[in-house]
Amino acid sequence: MKKLKWTKVESSIFKIISYIAAATTALTLIYILGNITVQAMPSLTWEYVLTSESDHMELGAGIANAIVGSLLLSLGSTILAAPLAVGTAIYVKRYSRGGKIIDGFSFFIDVLSGTPSIVLGIFGLYILVFLMRSVTGGFSLISGTIALAILILPVIERATENAIDAVPAELEEASYALGASKMETLFKITLPCAISGILTGIVIGVGRAAEESAVVVLTAGYSQFMPELKIGSNPSNVFGLKIYPLQDLVGTLPICVYRSFEFPNMVSPSQGFAAAFVLILIVITINSIARFIAWRRRIG
Repeated sequence: MKKLKWTKVESSIFKIISYIAAATTALTLIYILGNITVQAMPSLTWEYVLTSESDHMELGAGIANAIVGSLLLSLGSTILAAPLAVGTAIYVKRYSRGGKIIDGFSFFIDVLSGTPSIVLGIFGLYILVFLMRSVTGGFSLISGTIALAILILPVIERATENAIDAVPAELEEASYALGASKMETLFKITLPCAISGILTGIVIGVGRAAEESAVVVLTAGYSQFMPELKIGSNPSNVFGLKIYPLQDLVGTLPICVYRSFEFPNMVSPSQGFAAAFVLILIVITINSIARFIAWRRRIG
């Protein structure tokens, strides 16, 4: 009886601690978001959001170029990383026979997922920006896209592995029993069942790329102008051409936020908070899409 009472006391104590931790986390998040919103309001106008920085005499007076640049980088890197990540996960889970090579490969994926972004940024700076300048154009959209693809590849790959593991083995066994090949089972049973989890990982990868700053500043640089689609001349590049916007500098929202505090005498802090508010809104939207996909997966 005494032991039962002590167990109830312990349960109550841990429940109270959990409530306090959850409330502290929620209040901290509300305070941060509320403070950013209040600081952003003086500069958060439609003109600020829908016009590029080059359209104004004042530095940092528009972020449309940064919004478009962030979307191009995040979507481009995801398009580049997703096929590689999904293909790798399929091979590891359905075609490899295990062994030390696969174990080592999985270990390196874990290492890559835990590598600080600044390290990948320095790698991109040396390889993509300097050594491959004639192909990428130096600081450019394509350099940032490749570097971000390396960054988010482990995220999508692990999400795909988990989605494949969640597919009931009975469904695949029934497919084989009916005479289906491994390829037919993969495309008609495994991937359709795992598609929600795969899409969730891809959407999370988009959000991860959109909020990144260290990799972007070291590979994509920054431009005050709206990205444009055209072909120009550059004798330093392959074939003497410069393909816009792939081989051109591109602006991003994280850099807008950074510049407002790096140059407070030129860019208003309120404009930096406004850029941060828009970035947070984009990330929340992307994560909400991922949550919705996961929810549909559960009820499906």
